[in-house]
Amino acid sequence: MKSTIIFASSWLLAVPALGQASTATAMLARYQQALAGHVLGYEVQRIDTFPSGNVWNHRGQVVMRRRPAGSALPADFLAQRPDMKLTYYYNGSAGYDLDDKTRTYRMEAKPYAPSVLGSPAGQLLAEELLAVTDSAYQSVAYSLTSQGGVLHFRYPDQPALDVLNRHTYLVLDAQTGLPREVKTTMMRGGGKWVIIKRLSQLRLDAPADVAALDQPSFRATYREAVPVPAAEAPTLQSKRAPLFALQGLAGAPVRLAAYKGRVVVLDFWETHCAPCIRDMPQLQLLQARYQGKGVVVLGMLADNSLGAQGRAPGILKRQGATYQNLVVSKEIASAYHVNSFPHQLVIGRTGIIELDHTGGEATAALTAAIERALNVKTPAKSTK
Repeated sequence: MKSTIIFASSWLLAVPALGQASTATAMLARYQQALAGHVLGYEVQRIDTFPSGNVWNHRGQVVMRRRPAGSALPADFLAQRPDMKLTYYYNGSAGYDLDDKTRTYRMEAKPYAPSVLGSPAGQLLAEELLAVTDSAYQSVAYSLTSQGGVLHFRYPDQPALDVLNRHTYLVLDAQTGLPREVKTTMMRGGGKWVIIKRLSQLRLDAPADVAALDQPSFRATYREAVPVPAAEAPTLQSKRAPLFALQGLAGAPVRLAAYKGRVVVLDFWETHCAPCIRDMPQLQLLQARYQGKGVVVLGMLADNSLGAQGRAPGILKRQGATYQNLVVSKEIASAYHVNSFPHQLVIGRTGIIELDHTGGEATAALTAAIERALNVKTPAKSTK
């Protein structure tokens, strides 16, 4: 995907003016004008430093072109991960997940943006180079350093996603005015998350890059992978709930058997799962609505990452979640077939599972299952 570096004339004309911009808005306007409508190609090294202290370091190449507002993804793009032999191509309507080792592809008619941008190749997309034209940021500042100009974007907090104090720094090279680094910092999961995307070989409208987007060669040289039927996910619905005795996040042990005769809602979650965190206020409302009717909500922290138990209380506090949370063992997660998050269950008063649901935004399904469980009459005790 490498090609000769060719810069658009509009960019070259804009470079001298960039350093002369006296305000952040003027600088941003010139920068937007310089990149508007162009195909961008670049090499990238992405370094993620997570709140846990773990570090990811990935490299690859990307070609991209901004999509109109309202598109499922921010850009048409072709992103390559040579180390994993994986590529992702998106043309504005469909996505193609390419395996460069087997030279096969899998088409996604309606790609889900978070999954694509979180995929190995999609993580290399520096969408910040394009998204500065939106109005999502709260404020923008500009400073001139010895290394070049820096556009600093401050974003509103998103407590529903547990994203706080988010800042993005777009660093421009002192000699060329071209973006050479995008750095984003945020507080998430009770700790600081830093994402650095170091750019090199950045080019505008290189013929090979334009062709890569408009006439991708894989269509002639790759074959479509034969779809493998997905195995039906095991479900515990209508089965008896596995018993457990787990340590509470606050320290006290909790046994499921102690809630016999009550309706129990289990919410399996992780500290880095945005849909899990987004669901917490709704679970709190369910607890408040039904607690007088014999319903209890139990958060089930099934996160084995370093520092998860330390991050969890802060997340729960910010989401206003006061219901009890337990630390889940691998054995119990396996017994409940927990493979993805959020995973929520409703256990009836007799111990039979009324609902086994995976995926967020399940308030309606949870409410219906709770109502069913409350309306089931428990067998009368024998007097004999």
